[in-house]
Amino acid sequence: MLAKNTIVLVSFFVLSYNSYSQKNSKFLNDISIQFGLNWVDNSGNQDPLTIFKDYSDIAFNLPFKLEIDYLLNNTFELFLSGISNKFLDNQKLDFLDSNRSHTYFSIDFGVKHAVIDVDVFNTSIVGFAEVGMGVFKVESLGFSANIGAGGILHLTDKIDMVISSVAKFAIEHEYPNSNHFLYFIGLKYSFKSKGDNCFCPY
Repeated sequence: MLAKNTIVLVSFFVLSYNSYSQKNSKFLNDISIQFGLNWVDNSGNQDPLTIFKDYSDIAFNLPFKLEIDYLLNNTFELFLSGISNKFLDNQKLDFLDSNRSHTYFSIDFGVKHAVIDVDVFNTSIVGFAEVGMGVFKVESLGFSANIGAGGILHLTDKIDMVISSVAKFAIEHEYPNSNHFLYFIGLKYSFKSKGDNCFCPY
């Protein structure tokens, strides 16, 4: 419920601000939103590639993510995200078979840093690293320290495709609110004017 409320509030804030603006302000030029799908691995396996090896233990039910980003400069960006998902009753949680379903949500905030920019077939791909903190729920509320990485594929002047992965280290590591991985794929829309700033390592 908390994650859903956060997503609704973030959406309302961004859309309202855009509706009542006569022109793109500097603040709005630095705002972007991401939306898409997420996967959660809380199987207990410490291998971040488990998603490709044993997909049956990956949560992919109600797998939505909404994120708002604020560009500090070309290489640093603040973010606030809300995520929802659900573990089914036959999936592993921290190496144990769960005997019931668990609704998952997470609210995370932190900073991203663009570290590399490469051109592939005349298309720019930016690699970034991120660190931050979060609050999440599997069975009860818990806090986490987060570290992750991802890539941004520029599609148009305002729309990008984003792929990322985040390791969430639970402050109180206990079943089932334990360390886990998040994966995300989606789109990013920037409110910037054409030709304005970019999230890139230069």
